[in-house]
Amino acid sequence: MKRCIFVNYIMNVTHKIDSLETEQSNNVRKKDATYKHIIKYTGFFGGIQLLTILVSVIRNKLAVMLLSKAGIGLTALYNNMTGFLSSTSNMGVSFSSIKHISEVFEEGDEQLVAHHVEVVRTWSVWTALLGILLTVLFSPIISWFAFDDFNHIVPICCLSPIVAFMAVTGGELAILKAVRRLHRVALISIMGALFTLLLTIPFYYFLGINGIIPALNISTLAVMAVHLSFSLPIFPWHVSLLSRKHFQSGWSLIRLGIPYIMAGIINTLSVMGITFFINRVGSINDVGLYSMGFTLVITYAGIVFTAVDTDYFPRLSALQNDRERMCLTINRQVKVCVLLMAPFLVLFILCMPLVIRLLYTEEFLPITGMAVCASIHMFFKAMTLPVAYTALAKADSLVYLLMEVVYDIVLVVLVVLGYLLWGILGTGIALALAGIFDYFLIHIVYGRRYGYRPESSALPFFVSQFMCVLLALCLGLQDEWLSKLVFGLPLTIVSVWLSLRVLQKEMLMSGCRWENLLNKCSYFRKKDKHK
Repeated sequence: MKRCIFVNYIMNVTHKIDSLETEQSNNVRKKDATYKHIIKYTGFFGGIQLLTILVSVIRNKLAVMLLSKAGIGLTALYNNMTGFLSSTSNMGVSFSSIKHISEVFEEGDEQLVAHHVEVVRTWSVWTALLGILLTVLFSPIISWFAFDDFNHIVPICCLSPIVAFMAVTGGELAILKAVRRLHRVALISIMGALFTLLLTIPFYYFLGINGIIPALNISTLAVMAVHLSFSLPIFPWHVSLLSRKHFQSGWSLIRLGIPYIMAGIINTLSVMGITFFINRVGSINDVGLYSMGFTLVITYAGIVFTAVDTDYFPRLSALQNDRERMCLTINRQVKVCVLLMAPFLVLFILCMPLVIRLLYTEEFLPITGMAVCASIHMFFKAMTLPVAYTALAKADSLVYLLMEVVYDIVLVVLVVLGYLLWGILGTGIALALAGIFDYFLIHIVYGRRYGYRPESSALPFFVSQFMCVLLALCLGLQDEWLSKLVFGLPLTIVSVWLSLRVLQKEMLMSGCRWENLLNKCSYFRKKDKHK
């Protein structure tokens, strides 16, 4: 039988990722990445993420139509609960095991790699069982905090399998990343989104709100099955739950992962705290509005940052002992993030009502003001995120943890105050202020601790683009389409022109030409034609 066109396309894309990863590794060893390199990888890996997001958009659109705001809010609460319980119980195994297995993999000892894989899987199963236990034990407390009653203890207990599935999935994903099977990781991401779409919507359609928990369980089980189907052919399933040797070997994973998992727990707690507060002070409908607004701005607009974790972080880690090259790498990444994010945000803000209608329904138009204001958060994140990876690159886990704690506390306080003062619109203003605070916090602390200095010559470009985004925000808060069209179109053109002008200048300074960039972008298409 012939494979479907979609599967063939995805397989071709994933093989291209492998070739990109090989080339990227060589570039890291040889020299600093050029703007051409950064933009190419940002576009390519962002394209992979875009496919996943498109599937998620379809799922969210259907879920909104079938569940309404109350159902979306309840789904957000359950997802926050499982995220918190998973972060609490997995003890950082899914994070620390990547570094652990990767070091052994580089040595080429296949037998030792298989041993460490077995250790990781054993600890994944242990943490899965721990997750089930914690969910059941804390269900009364969670029910009281989330719903102000004890009537939801049984539904929360029914979330325990999800926590277990997530623990096993995290371990398998870490194994694939550690042994450089990134084409499988990319394919898993897209297939997981497809399975989630196909398996959740029937439950929503036939059962409505009552189908939320079964849908979450079956979709999480399917995602775990997809991960196992790609990892088991490489490493057959072996666990030793009662092995003292495996238990002792895993302690190094726990010690490395604890600070990072604590940061994840605190971040999840802050998200849960915000949703719980809005639910108790406001309503479950407001929880749905805040959740969708947050997803719209932070998740969908964050596609520009996809390559930061995939390509930029390994390059930065390789330069952790060279301050000058480290600053150069960070500043280049910051500039590329801003020149891509700013024009996108201008257009995104101006078209916000249309975007909400396309992604959700008219019922969610009240989040327009929130999403417009929160877009400022993403502009400052473009200048903050590349710098924030410095602590991770230097394995300075305590500093990373402290920065996350401070930011999460400020975020919760601002969102609570914003909601009390201005409702859902206030949460968008709070997100914008949190982004500005994080920018100054990161730059001041990391500047003093690691010697990072921003590129002063890029300041006029950043200010110009910020003014474009700020003017777009003022237009985005207006109800009249005519003013948005008359003033917004020239504003978008100016923002695009500023980015193209800076990009052209930097590429010429680094010896690159536009036609070379276009040739690189069409490299894989030509390669396929020759085949």
